Amino acid sequence: MTFPHLIKCTWTKWGYFLFGGACTLILYQLTNRYHLVEPRLLEFDVVDHFMPFWPWTVWIYILEYAYFIIAYFGLREQENITRYFYAYMSILFISIIAFEVYPVTFPREDFPVDPNIPSEWGLWFLRTYMDSPANCLPSLHVSSCFISSFCFWKESRWKASVLIFGSVLVSISTMTTKQHYWVDVWTAFLLTVVAYWFFFYYAKLDVGTGKAEGASR
Repeated sequence: MTFPHLIKCTWTKWGYFLFGGACTLILYQLTNRYHLVEPRLLEFDVVDHFMPFWPWTVWIYILEYAYFIIAYFGLREQENITRYFYAYMSILFISIIAFEVYPVTFPREDFPVDPNIPSEWGLWFLRTYMDSPANCLPSLHVSSCFISSFCFWKESRWKASVLIFGSVLVSISTMTTKQHYWVDVWTAFLLTVVAYWFFFYYAKLDVGTGKAEGASR
């Protein structure tokens, strides 16, 4: 399967960055607040019961926002940036569909936070002004970090390894901040693995010369 080679110059690089960012912000906020059916709660499993509630880990949780910048502007090869863009956008749209078809919410009221306590203020702010308890399954937070890590594998194994380690910490923080269930985490990881394999190892890019760039080397 062949896809257009999108990132070819500085203008296209910035253009698709802004397009992807706008899609993420608009689509996530819409599905986070407006639902076709009533969001449902899930039962806690063994991992959910095991995970402590540590509000201060929200500072690890928000590292996700840096991952986008690191991946998109840290990759050296335009081919890999294009593949990263396709992989991320596919994850985004699949997740958005899941949020509408099978909306899942989290019982945050069982884990209150106090804005007057410094270690809890960050999580209180996130919950109050940025994010409703919906959009749980799969965790777009987790998938965004892992795809932003895997995309470095062909260019720099050590960069990819460091970012993957950070993604594991972020994934844990989604549960210690009581933003997500364990099922949200592992389903997001599986979705990321499939998207990464498809766009980095299976799909080809049309370079505009009648030939296509292969995914593997």
